[in-house]
Amino acid sequence: MRIFRLDDDHPLTGWHMAAIVGLFFGTIIAVNLVMAFAATGTFPGLVVENSYVASQHYDELLEKAREQEKNGWQPQLSATGDKLRFSLADAAGRPVPALAVAAHVGRPSTTQEDRSIAFASVDAGTYEALDPLPPGLWEVDLEASHDGAVVFRQTQEIFVKPEERNR
Repeated sequence: MRIFRLDDDHPLTGWHMAAIVGLFFGTIIAVNLVMAFAATGTFPGLVVENSYVASQHYDELLEKAREQEKNGWQPQLSATGDKLRFSLADAAGRPVPALAVAAHVGRPSTTQEDRSIAFASVDAGTYEALDPLPPGLWEVDLEASHDGAVVFRQTQEIFVKPEERNR
């Protein structure tokens, strides 16, 4: 039994060829549209509201980063269970106490779980997030300030491991 045969009873006409080409390109276009909507639906690609305004302050940000690097800060950001821990020491290794620490966290691939988290001091120079984070990869924009002035800023990706439960 033949599924497709070309003979005088069923010739391949121009209309058949047009339908085949139309279905071929229609399928490709449909798949591209589905993928484009899926991509922009999970991550809009927006990093700043107004890129022109942000670019006007770029040199200032670079200068602040250079100053911060010259200070020799020794930061450490880690995930203990589902909580973020941050510690900051000066160039001599002494802990830096009395900081107001806050972070904006979000997934690298979506903006749906973005949020701000405050930290509380648990020890001299060590701070712990007040809110837990679900397991997975997070991008953390952290700021530490003293008397309203930002003294330290860093952006880092961190992986929160799922808690291992006793079986």
